[in-house]
Amino acid sequence: MQRALTAALGAAVIALPTANAVAAIERSAASAAVAATPKKIVVTKTVSGPAVEADRWGAVTVTVKVRKTTVVVKGVKKVTRKWFDIGGTFTYHTDRSLYIMQQTLPQLRQQALASHSANVDMISGATYTSEAFKQSLQAALVKANRV
Repeated sequence: MQRALTAALGAAVIALPTANAVAAIERSAASAAVAATPKKIVVTKTVSGPAVEADRWGAVTVTVKVRKTTVVVKGVKKVTRKWFDIGGTFTYHTDRSLYIMQQTLPQLRQQALASHSANVDMISGATYTSEAFKQSLQAALVKANRV
């Protein structure tokens, strides 16, 4: 009987460090899983380009909405920026310049969103407006990359 008791006690003493080691490994794995969970921060900002004169037709100011996403995993930051909307304002001097702005700017906006760049085609009959839009958009995109 004493031998059986001694053997059981010896087995328990040998198993105890193993059980502690398994528990420690489980705890460290759980804390590593928590540390590896990515932290995501999303910020949306609106940036504006300068008001660019379209010769005698008026001025164009382009605004761009930018979504900045910051993901932190294990202390390493990854930042991505994506612009997803273009708006803006314009001024005009005559009824003819109002008509040109109203017809041209939606087309230029659509081109910029489709190409996802400031590389837009000039619109015939609205060269100055197209150039002003492009210049203001380029400046707004430069600001968007700094957000």
